[in-house]
Amino acid sequence: MSDSYLNSDKHNKEHSHWDRRGFLKVLGIAGAGSISLGNSHLSVINSSFVSNALGSAISDRVLVMIRLKGGNDGLNTIIPVYDFDNYVSKRPSIHIPKNNLVKLNDEFSIPNHMNSLTPFWQEGMMKVVHGVGYENQNLSHFTSSDIWATGTRNKAEMSTGWLGRFYDEKYFDFTTNPPEKPVAIQIGSNSNMIFKGDQRSYAFAVANERRLEKVAERGEFFSTANLPDCTHGDQIEFLRRVSNTTYDYAEVISEAFNSSSDSDSYTDSNLDKQLRLVARLIKGGLGSKIYMVSLGGFDTHGNQPDTHQSLLTQLSDSIKTFYNDLNYDGFDSKVLTMTFSEFGRRVRENGSEGTDHGSSAPVMLFGPSLRGSGFIGEHPSLSNLDKRGNMHYSVDFRSIYQTILTNWLCGDSNYINNAMLGENYDLLGLGFACDDKEMIDYNSLLNYHYPLYSNSNRKVDLNLRLKQDHNLSINVFDILGRHVSNIYNGKLNRGEHTFNLSENQFKKLSNGQYFYSIKISGGKTLSKSFVVK
Repeated sequence: MSDSYLNSDKHNKEHSHWDRRGFLKVLGIAGAGSISLGNSHLSVINSSFVSNALGSAISDRVLVMIRLKGGNDGLNTIIPVYDFDNYVSKRPSIHIPKNNLVKLNDEFSIPNHMNSLTPFWQEGMMKVVHGVGYENQNLSHFTSSDIWATGTRNKAEMSTGWLGRFYDEKYFDFTTNPPEKPVAIQIGSNSNMIFKGDQRSYAFAVANERRLEKVAERGEFFSTANLPDCTHGDQIEFLRRVSNTTYDYAEVISEAFNSSSDSDSYTDSNLDKQLRLVARLIKGGLGSKIYMVSLGGFDTHGNQPDTHQSLLTQLSDSIKTFYNDLNYDGFDSKVLTMTFSEFGRRVRENGSEGTDHGSSAPVMLFGPSLRGSGFIGEHPSLSNLDKRGNMHYSVDFRSIYQTILTNWLCGDSNYINNAMLGENYDLLGLGFACDDKEMIDYNSLLNYHYPLYSNSNRKVDLNLRLKQDHNLSINVFDILGRHVSNIYNGKLNRGEHTFNLSENQFKKLSNGQYFYSIKISGGKTLSKSFVVK
């Protein structure tokens, strides 16, 4: 990408398009559409069973996604010291000098302004996935962000995001029975396409951390206090009260916020403000599985050394403060954090002490659940470049998605298949699994249950594997939450068991949607939907 391109109308138009899409603000009632969950009061069926079924989870794990907006320069984040001379020759002005490096192993280092991450590496809480990207990288902020969000380059399939499709399957009747707590919380701009399902976004999205904090403090979006005592004031109060009633999750967010407290170690940096709120909601028991925060400014076409150093310092310091906060209250082992960006930067520096849009870049992951620090995948060559001068990717970004859905969020294989558009990607060895005893409360949940299978005779079987004896009951309910049949009630020994769910007193159930409920004596209920065809 030449200097002349940087000043061209095409480049300016690209940034204008990207900025309009990514940085719209929530402004008063007119911006209410940017709040992406609960935009109408949807509860129709008053069924506690259905709510419990949809709200059940196999663990209380949390994923925190930190978006590095603009395209983070991976070569000045994780420095390949094994090829240091080549690295310096391509970046004579902007390389990180050897005396400013912190060694991770004999082959890779981080710049010393990321030194706050050193304890993570030393204590086995950091992994780096090398060369993450996809074939024929699109160098547009707008398009590449959509590809990362949707998991496809096919424009016909770009209407939904990978997490949106996952939760479309999990919460198929969201319209009539939304879960009691928000599925995802996003701070910063409109709801990211990652969370967009077929009919809705699954992220409770706010423009900035101050907006979320106001919601958390008072349990409503728009204050009805101190309005003028006149007809105009009455009209404003009416509109604000109507708006407040449409956001079902404001109250539960407020409850979680007020059930915990702040750590005084956070600074006034942009990322600190966001992660402070995330930590407080996690500690307060909100129960949301996904949080997304953003740090902008990574489009470093010029003056990269100072800008990039400031951003990576903020990123590293904020992650350290965030985990120290979680650790103090014992929540750190339940939280996995990952960074991602729409693309990396060109290997060779440009003429403005910066780098232009590139291809693959590292994804960093943090948390005690990683159980050992290390590198995943092969670092791309700095010599074998494509015709644009960019590195070839070595790990498909969708492998990270599939690994997280499978081994961290413990999703049903059918849900994951829908999220990944029917494709299977390699699972990465990140250190965690769904049967980790330290991660799952075995005293209150079933240790494991298989997906459901249906054959051509309309028979639907529930396959269970128990690692210890349980007293439990298994019941089937219809879509309205009405009891249909009792499948089992009593003590079930450890081992594998199969139950036919599609019969009611030896008669086949009629075609339709049903739920099964597994209730453990003295524990929680584990539930899931199934279809009889």
